[in-house]
Amino acid sequence: MKQGKDFANLIALYSFYVYHANLQKTNQPLATDEFTRKGMNWALERVKRVKKILKELKVIEVVQKRQYYYIHIFFIYTQKKIANLFVKKEKKESVATEKKEPKTTKSEFEKSLIKHQISPQRAKKIKANILSIKGIEKYKFNQNVLVKWIIYCERKGVKYNTNNLKYWLNKMNNRTSIEQNQAVKKAISEKWKDFYLPPISKSPYHKLLGKSLISEGKECDTLLDIGTRDNKFILQFKNIRLITAEPPNKIFKRCGYNKKELKNAPISSSIKDKIMGIVNRF
Repeated sequence: MKQGKDFANLIALYSFYVYHANLQKTNQPLATDEFTRKGMNWALERVKRVKKILKELKVIEVVQKRQYYYIHIFFIYTQKKIANLFVKKEKKESVATEKKEPKTTKSEFEKSLIKHQISPQRAKKIKANILSIKGIEKYKFNQNVLVKWIIYCERKGVKYNTNNLKYWLNKMNNRTSIEQNQAVKKAISEKWKDFYLPPISKSPYHKLLGKSLISEGKECDTLLDIGTRDNKFILQFKNIRLITAEPPNKIFKRCGYNKKELKNAPISSSIKDKIMGIVNRF
């Protein structure tokens, strides 16, 4: 409110970012200045000026990932935030006659380790080591793949510490789930003490991130991740999850496009059928 005439502008822009954060189920929504200008019906200079004030107030931060700029909203905590995946939930039970220690509910991470014969004490220590890594909330990796690798290390007696965990997370950070899983699976089959991911430049999947599809009349907006299940590919977009047996490279070659080049977007089959119907009438 100290911002005077910009008070309403700040509330409006911040609400716009929060809305798209909820829509994209993340605390770092993809919202470029041009996208915001159209959505808010503002002039571009107005968007930039008000966004600058929000940054100065430290309620948002602009994060660059490859060629895209994301709006990190500090005060939104979602399931995708790694710290929340390891969070400890406390549940207190009160008894009239005596006081009992509060019971704690184990995180999904701990449960996964314990399920594979890792002791609760050891699982708790591993979780604490991960949470001690500076900036852990900004790491993006597949938790199931990390659990698989840690279980392997525990069973095979592979010694590791917090520095090793940070090193592994750095390699997995911002890489697709399918690449992470392939790397860990290969290392386990070869009985290695470390896993290796190919450079991003040699990755057949990383270059697809950020692209969009029009398939079967559906618009799949901005690819965020690629995974696998039951010999099928799982393509996670901002607005939809697509499960297909067709390799990602082929499906993107056939009907993929970059949202920055909308004029090159492939035409959906439903629209194409309507156009052909009109043409055939003549």
